[in-house]
Amino acid sequence: MTLILSDAEVREACDMTVLIEVIEQGLRIEAAGGVQIVPRINFGIDRGFFRLMPAVIEELDVMGFKAFDAKQPHARYLIALFRCSTGELDCLLDGAYLTAARTGATTGVATRAMTLEEDCREVGVIGSGLEALTNLEGVAAVRPVERIKVFSPHPEKREKFAERARERLGVIATSVDSPSEAADAACVIAATNTGVGGPVALEGAWLPADSHLNTIGATGPKLREADPATFERAETIVLDTEYAPPECGDILAAQRAGLWEEQKVRTLTDLVGTDERFKRGDGLTVFKSVGTAVQDLTAALAVSRVAKERGIGTKTELLTPRTF
Repeated sequence: MTLILSDAEVREACDMTVLIEVIEQGLRIEAAGGVQIVPRINFGIDRGFFRLMPAVIEELDVMGFKAFDAKQPHARYLIALFRCSTGELDCLLDGAYLTAARTGATTGVATRAMTLEEDCREVGVIGSGLEALTNLEGVAAVRPVERIKVFSPHPEKREKFAERARERLGVIATSVDSPSEAADAACVIAATNTGVGGPVALEGAWLPADSHLNTIGATGPKLREADPATFERAETIVLDTEYAPPECGDILAAQRAGLWEEQKVRTLTDLVGTDERFKRGDGLTVFKSVGTAVQDLTAALAVSRVAKERGIGTKTELLTPRTF
């Protein structure tokens, strides 16, 4: 039987703390060579693209993919989980909210690995959408956040975001009038979508020299979020996948400007796959995320487990097996 979960049912079965732990588990398995994965497969279509992200994680008895259809002005996400042990289609999930949640959870993994306990008491947020909120939740799940300040070019949206942050996280939350004011914090989250050809949302000059930045926008080669100076100033840059550079407009822009230094770069997989603690210096640290199938499949696996325990979702017969 295949379990089918709608977006609302995924939200009901989603827990940020659980997602953080299972995604880190997946990254550790990947670091040990236990994941089969390829770069994201992208097909261009009129006013959009179609993306496929497959992986196999036998240790967790899961293989599958996320299919992502971005047709302006909408995007749709489908995640399919198969059991390695039996080959059966175990679960189909609407991946809209889950993509935002797993992105926030991965930011939580990176922030826990790259910062100290006291580094994130004040968080600046640039962006006021769903992923800005889930990334803030990811940071708050691993660090004692006390205050946040948020900027969005839309005053009503940033006010609403601050209100939601107060209600959901119990923090002191204020909206500010400029992105540079939001970026003047010990920990900064940039979660924006300025679109093709739009201006960057974050300038490296705004960041304190010893801050930590999580930047999760610019997940396509023509999209931008942070300027090249951000990466030039960084002491350490951590990517969520070795395949990120050709997929990320920010990295491509920094490379073209001659401001991308490979010796600064590590992957999150390598960072969490070792027992050696990351040694944070006095300089700027940057986590740059574009998303991976490991994140998608492990997060979906965690949600499907909770859904089964709670009786959430619909079960149906799909994919009749054929003998070969």
